[in-house]
Amino acid sequence: MKAFLYGLLFFVIVAVGAFVYLKYFSPSGTGSQTYKTQSITKTGELRKTTVAGSDFTHMLVAAGESVGVASYTLNLDDYIGKQVEIVGQYSGDTLYADTIQIRE
Repeated sequence: MKAFLYGLLFFVIVAVGAFVYLKYFSPSGTGSQTYKTQSITKTGELRKTTVAGSDFTHMLVAAGESVGVASYTLNLDDYIGKQVEIVGQYSGDTLYADTIQIRE
């Protein structure tokens, strides 16, 4: 009976310790990582696109090169079909636009 009680006490101590560690000391976050780069400027024509499973909604096309573009703060639909200059940061292969200017 003593062995059972000692085992139960040990189990409770380990469980409480694990709970406290996970609650207060483990690294927080959802497990996903976002890698951002320095600000970069790209110029081209902005087009709407639908690529299944992608995190971008628009493409910037210039000189045979295309870049997926998204933004949390800007309405990219206002610039579709126009020559624009986008300043933003890459996260993976997607350029997240911070500012957009229409080019003449």
